[in-house]
Order: sequence, then C-alpha cells, then structure tokens
Amino acid sequence: MRLFCEAIVVLAVNTAVLRKFCVSSRSITSLIFVSTAKPGMNQDDFLAIMSVTLRNSERFGLTGLLVCNGFNFMQYIEGERSSVRDRMYYIGQDDRHSGVTILYQQESESRQFANIYFAGRHFPSIQGCAQSDLPKILADVSMPEMARTLFRSFGSLGLQPSG
Repeated sequence: MRLFCEAIVVLAVNTAVLRKFCVSSRSITSLIFVSTAKPGMNQDDFLAIMSVTLRNSERFGLTGLLVCNGFNFMQYIEGERSSVRDRMYYIGQDDRHSGVTILYQQESESRQFANIYFAGRHFPSIQGCAQSDLPKILADVSMPEMARTLFRSFGSLGLQPSG
C-alpha cells in the first residue's frame, strides 16, 4: 500500500511539473517592429515578401500582421519565443529593408491573431490585403490598445491627402 501511495505522489508531482513546463512552453511572444523599405521597391517586391511571410508563418507557427505604407514596414509577429527570435534574426538580415527597430514586446498566454494578415500600399486587394482593410483587421483582433494605436498611426503615414 505504501508503494502505491508513493507512486501516486510521484505521479502527481511529475504531472504538476509537466503541466508547469507545458504552460511555459506555450507562452506566446509578441513583438512589433518597424523598418524602412529599400528604395525603389515595387508591387512585385511586396508580393514576394508576402509569399515568403506566408510560407514562414505556416512553417514556424507564426501569426500576426504585416503592414506597408510604401516607405516602411510594421509587423506584429507572434509565436513561440524561439520561433519569433529566429525569424527576427532572418528578418534583420533581409536586404529588402533596413533599420529594423523593435517597438513593443510582450509575453502572453494566448495569440492575438488567428492567421497572418497583410495591409497597405502596394498589396493587392485580395484576401484582406488592401489599405482600407487595416481598420477592419484591427477591429477584429484583441490586441493591446497601445499596439492598436501604433498600427493606426502607422497606417496613416505615407498616405497622400485626398482632394
């Protein structure tokens, strides 16, 4: 009987340790960065970036939002800490932009985005990619208000006044 009770205690402790480990390994790292697009980039260049972003997001389990105003990028990227860190290394090495600056970083228990979204100038008006879709995307996700404000402000940069 004593052996049976010790086994239950060990199992309970191991389960608690495992549960703690599993929760921490599921922690989501979120960050927002901005960068300056390489001069002379055109729509084909942006489509290539979209393609790579989609492929890498699926491959590495990343979600978020990539916005371009024609001159700069802003991206909200989220996923497991190691995946976000690794992708940020490669993003920083990409010569299609420069001046990568992280504006915001946080750890959380859950994702803010279900997928990877795109918005901005030079993105085609397909699958939620148009500049006009940015307010809708921001309204549909539960991101921290400070992050939402950064994207709203960024969305207005580089736009020509109408009239």
